[in-house]
Amino acid sequence: MSLLSVFRLPKVVPALFVCGLVFSSSSSAAISLEQQRNLYDQAQDWLDEDDVAAYQKVRAKLKNYPLAPYLDYRAMLVNIGKKSPQQVREFVHNYRDYPFSARISAPYLTALAKEKKWQEFLAFQHHEPIGESFQCDYYYAKWVTGDQKSAFRGARALWLKGDSIADECDPLFRAWAQSGGRTDALIYQRMLLAFDARNPNLISYLAQKLQDQDMMQWGMNMLELYSHPQRIVYFAKRFPHTSQLGDLIELSIKKVARSDAKKARRLLNSVKELPHWREKQTHNLARYITLQLLHDDDQTLVQWRDSVVAASKDPLLVQIRTRLAIRHADWQGVKAWISLLPKHEQESLRWQYWLGRSDMELGLKAQGTKRLSKVIGQRNFYSVAAANALKQSIHYPNHEVNYRAGVVAPYTKALDRIDELIKRDKIAAAKREWGWLLDRVNHTEKEMLAVYAANQHWYHLTVTASISASLWDNIELRFPLAHQWWFKFWGNKHNVDPITLMSVARQESALDADAHSSVGARGIMQIMPSTARYTAKKYQLDYSGADELYDVGKNIEIGSHYFKSLLKRYDKNRIFALAAYNAGPARVDRWRSETQGKLGPYAFIESIPYKETRGYVQNILMFEVYYRDLTGTQGRFLTSMETQARY
Repeated sequence: MSLLSVFRLPKVVPALFVCGLVFSSSSSAAISLEQQRNLYDQAQDWLDEDDVAAYQKVRAKLKNYPLAPYLDYRAMLVNIGKKSPQQVREFVHNYRDYPFSARISAPYLTALAKEKKWQEFLAFQHHEPIGESFQCDYYYAKWVTGDQKSAFRGARALWLKGDSIADECDPLFRAWAQSGGRTDALIYQRMLLAFDARNPNLISYLAQKLQDQDMMQWGMNMLELYSHPQRIVYFAKRFPHTSQLGDLIELSIKKVARSDAKKARRLLNSVKELPHWREKQTHNLARYITLQLLHDDDQTLVQWRDSVVAASKDPLLVQIRTRLAIRHADWQGVKAWISLLPKHEQESLRWQYWLGRSDMELGLKAQGTKRLSKVIGQRNFYSVAAANALKQSIHYPNHEVNYRAGVVAPYTKALDRIDELIKRDKIAAAKREWGWLLDRVNHTEKEMLAVYAANQHWYHLTVTASISASLWDNIELRFPLAHQWWFKFWGNKHNVDPITLMSVARQESALDADAHSSVGARGIMQIMPSTARYTAKKYQLDYSGADELYDVGKNIEIGSHYFKSLLKRYDKNRIFALAAYNAGPARVDRWRSETQGKLGPYAFIESIPYKETRGYVQNILMFEVYYRDLTGTQGRFLTSMETQARY
């Protein structure tokens, strides 16, 4: 399928946009753009020293410089605790078109709390703020100003957590405890939360706060059962069945189940006949134990496990059990388990594909062909899989966007700022501006902004706008042809398909060269610094450290080397290599040992136990389809080797 006519990105009207930057003629004559940039940097230096007076002397000269409002924000932060709530509120209103208007509350509340200006704190913050520290300050301010009822209600809610709580909460909790609000019953309730959160240190700390002798005994019981949860039957026989015992039974059996589900099931059988034991407790524990057993083939437990799944009709349990049937090529079982899913789930492309495959495997060719034919023609992994099963061509919907420059004209100032931030290498700020803008425009405007970003070669911003606008069927906007030279250069050098590398980058970072994940992966191909060091050392690459991973060329160089090593490890099989890039080679090797070469490619992908990795592999294989169509590159969804291999 050719996509050359999907849409044409028009040249942006020069009168409206000049490299994304607009200045009045008089301003340009008075001071050049480069001079404004230098003056802006100088003003930033002054504000680093809290020299607001020096900044104010040059502010007028920066009137038309797109980033000047950022100086106003920094100036506002200087001694912000001295500002009145009205001043800060007016600043937020006047700068409501800028993302920093939503961020100024945090430093202001922090300053007010530090200076113990509780009246001003509540005058500015009329409702519970976001963030634990600010919430504690908010309720402490309530207590200081006489609203004890609200303060202690907030303290109780904040305190009842299984994890440690911010130090800012200590004054509030002291006042609450001294008033008698922190009872033994609440302490024990929090100990249960800590047990569930796997926080033994907090359990031990709280046990020391108990006053009542009976509650102290239950605290000691909990500590012992956390260390030795298998002793729960002994405790169940020794102590009267109270709510305290019931809670400990559930938590202890769950803890056992995480390491030994078979033993947990035996414990459940031992306690479920206790007086006052509720059927709901049996159901909850049976479900929890079953989740641990869904990848266990022990025949002594299979019947019990399957009976729990069937009785529960829990979509999550049923889907996992269906994948287990696929893994065992139990095609009758696949159909039976899918029939237990909610109707809308059964009708999804995923399960219609597997029903069709099951029909084909069971000799019901006409029925299977009919079902698979209905799946074809969608922008979906299972649609392509169905087309391959029936040896039909791949096609999917692809919609045009007719660009109208006038739609984005009202947002010229915001676009100017984004352009200047990108040119000044302030990428994080540019992304914040873009997100702020997208959150405040309608659907049509989002579409036009996506095209505008594509025209500016703002690759990551194009992707985020296409997602925000739900442009799922516009392939050109969702999959920009970013950094082609680097992908082709390193792909060809390492004999790795550049299309695969592009697809990995699109999945990993949405083409964000500045991406930094919560676990530390960096850059366009989201490489961990440890992986980069290992790869650079192994292949003798020049590599100066983790910050270099934000360089597109270096990131793709290291990423392509690493991916090549995975392809080599798995005999050029992309399914294994992609799964390993996401979940690690050790996990992929374990999954292969469990399936023992009994599966085809689609069944193996479906049987991957991690939802993230399963979707990761499916997405990248689909992204390759789109990129091949966009670039006019020939290629198959799965190679002959990948199709014929056993998994």
